[in-house]
Parts: sequence; C-alpha cells; structure tokens
Amino acid sequence: MREMQEEVRQNYYFFARPKQNFDLISNEGILKWFSMNELHELEMPYTAKYVIEHYLKKGKYTEEMYVGVADGDKVEFIPFPAF
Repeated sequence: MREMQEEVRQNYYFFARPKQNFDLISNEGILKWFSMNELHELEMPYTAKYVIEHYLKKGKYTEEMYVGVADGDKVEFIPFPAF
C-alpha cells in the first residue's frame, strides 16, 4: 500500500506455478510470462521491485502471506496476521 496524490493505492501480487499452460487475457494491456531470471531487467512500478525482491529472498520459502507498506524509500513487509 502507498499514498500517491492523495489516493491510497493497494496492489495485489500473486506468485504461482501453473500446472498447465493457458492463454493470458487482459483488458488492461499485454500479459506475458517471464522467467524469474528475466525479472530484474523489466521496467516496473516502484513497489513491484520490492515485492519481487522480497519474494525471491523470503516469500518463496514460506506459505505465509505478507503485507507491505511503502514509505518512499523502501517497502516494509510483515506476515499478514490471521486472527
């Protein structure tokens, strides 16, 4: 989450390994599959770089969901609490 121009922006990122190939369809642009090795070369939003970095270092080794809050310099991640 982050605030930008007096608007709270909330993004959802999902990482998965599909069991089969399927067509990607979107009305918001072109969708394409990328290998993990290609991700560092892509142009992407500020927060997305932090999400991918967190996933590669920690997230892919756990089943936990995380919440990230951006402060302009970094994104802090905490496990999403269930209560």
